[in-house]
Amino acid sequence: MSEYLPEEIIEKILVRLPVKSLIKFTVVCKSWLSLIKTSPFIQSHLCTTIDFNNQNDVHLLLLSAYSAKESICSEHHWLHWDSPEFGEYSKLLNPFSIFEHKNKRWDLRVLGTCNGLVCLERTHDWVCSPALIWNPSIRKIAMLPTPPICFTSAKYRKYTTHGFGYDSHSNDYKVLRVVSLCDDHSDLSRFTTVVQVYSLARGTWKSLSASVVPVDLQAGGPERPDFVNGSLHTLEFRLIVYHDDHLDQHRKGGGDMFIASFNLSTEEFGEIMIPEILRRDRSCSISRYGESLALIKDKDYNSRDPANCGCDIWVLKEYGVAESWIFLFNIVMVEATVYGFKRCGEVVLKETDDVGQSRMLSLDPKSKQVKVFGTKDHIYYFMDTFVESLVLLDHANAISY
Repeated sequence: MSEYLPEEIIEKILVRLPVKSLIKFTVVCKSWLSLIKTSPFIQSHLCTTIDFNNQNDVHLLLLSAYSAKESICSEHHWLHWDSPEFGEYSKLLNPFSIFEHKNKRWDLRVLGTCNGLVCLERTHDWVCSPALIWNPSIRKIAMLPTPPICFTSAKYRKYTTHGFGYDSHSNDYKVLRVVSLCDDHSDLSRFTTVVQVYSLARGTWKSLSASVVPVDLQAGGPERPDFVNGSLHTLEFRLIVYHDDHLDQHRKGGGDMFIASFNLSTEEFGEIMIPEILRRDRSCSISRYGESLALIKDKDYNSRDPANCGCDIWVLKEYGVAESWIFLFNIVMVEATVYGFKRCGEVVLKETDDVGQSRMLSLDPKSKQVKVFGTKDHIYYFMDTFVESLVLLDHANAISY
């Protein structure tokens, strides 16, 4: 083909092709292999794919679950179309059998996804540690080294929170690790938090200076950080130390809630205030909403007022501007948990019945129509946007499977 078309034309053609085709074309000739594996081509292909998807409103969602019936817990991952029909695009080939050792399987869970990469953490005895970064589209994984030890004390429980995202300034993918050690001392300084950052480009961990870590930042919350607009976000409480009479120890909490942000490019922390009416509400959570954030206020079910149940949805219309919070709509549904939002406007929910079984629902807030998807054989725990990419193809230490 190079005899008939200039190289720059060939590159413009290749950069518009899907990932599966490009992987096949790496065996056509050495020049195509060299081109497709270069970092500039990989980044150009990613940007072209994202632009095409946005222009044609064609998007994918990654859905992850583990088996509810199998004796050995096994992970399952699917790609679904981000559309009202929510049809299955493909089931991802699970590479984790290569980590089986002496009939034991790593307990791996998705902690985040970005630009076609999926970051997974290993959990063991309530201790979590980021384990690998996976690109299912090209079937490659990059192993993460063990993070440096933060605390040597075994007396008090350590809490961890992990987030994953993209540093656009340096074209790098990073893992945020927050580790907190809480003891029964009333001194605020004894509530110690260490922040570590892993860089895929460097292949190493580093610890941030204690001077840049906010005093209110604490690990161990129930939510995974949401990656939006170049930053990771968690819902935090102002640090107030009080004595828990039931546990007979000092604990932190009690203050107003706010959203803590961590910019992956500058590696600096920031804050976003939430609506004043919700700052003392302990039943709130946050979620990605397009390129901004949603705040979900859960309501306790009251048999005397069954219509006033479910949750309220607030949206930050202009990212970073606290004055732009608006109330969007209310979802009236008993024992329903918001799982995430589709680009088509529908809300994905997990509904739990009286016997503890759950099912996944897709709700159109305008028409109030509900569609059931998934099966009771799986326990779904993660959903986020996904784009097929070549990222990791140029990574020297990435393993093929």
